[in-house]
Amino acid sequence: MARPLIAGASEGVRAALSTFIPLALIVLIAWATAGSLSGAMSDALRGSFWVWLGAHHLTFSLALPPSGIPGALSFLPLGALIFPFIAFRGAMNRLHRQFDKSQSLNSKQRQGIIGFFLSYTVIMIAASLGSRSVDVHPRWWWAPVIVLALIALAEFTIVIPSGNPSLLRDLTRISGIVIGGLLGIGALSYSISLAIHFSVVRDLYAVLDAGIIGGFLLTLLAILTLPNMAISALSYLLGSGFSIGSGSLVSPGFHQLNEIPAFPLLGAIPSQPHPILYLGALIGIATGIFIMTILKRTALSELRFGILIFPLALTALIFALTWLSNGSLLGGALTHIGPSLWQFPLLFLVEISLGMGAKVAYDKWGLK
Repeated sequence: MARPLIAGASEGVRAALSTFIPLALIVLIAWATAGSLSGAMSDALRGSFWVWLGAHHLTFSLALPPSGIPGALSFLPLGALIFPFIAFRGAMNRLHRQFDKSQSLNSKQRQGIIGFFLSYTVIMIAASLGSRSVDVHPRWWWAPVIVLALIALAEFTIVIPSGNPSLLRDLTRISGIVIGGLLGIGALSYSISLAIHFSVVRDLYAVLDAGIIGGFLLTLLAILTLPNMAISALSYLLGSGFSIGSGSLVSPGFHQLNEIPAFPLLGAIPSQPHPILYLGALIGIATGIFIMTILKRTALSELRFGILIFPLALTALIFALTWLSNGSLLGGALTHIGPSLWQFPLLFLVEISLGMGAKVAYDKWGLK
């Protein structure tokens, strides 16, 4: 029993180092080239741990200077999750190969995963507590939840594709197609807006004046934040819009903005309402028609209430992506950035339900 646990714990250490070392090197290079006379090496190392924790979507509690007003940093680049995900998937693959060639879990593999979970969680908690400062407190209690979620996602992507054809496998593929297609539409619309407002983006780069290394790191951060922007753009197209701070709303028919962070990607935000873009709701309805067409070719249509389960599952995925893509940026006026956690998923569910209902009605009473 000890061997699988030790192997899993070793994989946890290996995965943590494989993600931390590259990020730490980037932070240290940025610190070395910044030319600050007041910064200390300990601050750079602490910042390395914060970047590593942030890449796992572990959020931070802040005491904003000079008065120590409580704040938070939970708006984190969704694309950064790709780094720990790759490390976790590699570790799970090695544990599968080490203890059994088959992809189904056995007792030794489960013990290895437990060892991995324990070691990685301890490392994250230690990094959180060890990097605390007077002003920044990583929320270490989220570490077990994050590690467990990443393990589950990594295992899911290994087991489902390799298994025999099944209902779950088919539904996973359909979900991937639907969510991937919608995010692609959101990314495309955001890219068009970015091109239209390119002069604003260029001016934001000029205002920040980050230099060569800083400009490269800023661009890297922007690339990792593109999934957040794609989700907000999709919410905008479907009609619910998004916020850039408390009391703000950017949607096709309403435009109210207060404070905007000096971040180049935000230069693509529309400067006025565009009511014609409420036609974007047709995207959600068309998605419902597509879903109904595909589901009728799967075994789910034969299950009682099976057709009702899939749109609810998709809505749950949209909620999870929305929750991961938005958050607070320091606090104050920027307490909330991103789509609404309830309006966007609810509107998505309504629109795809309308599309599914339209498809059922057409099949029953439409032209043959």
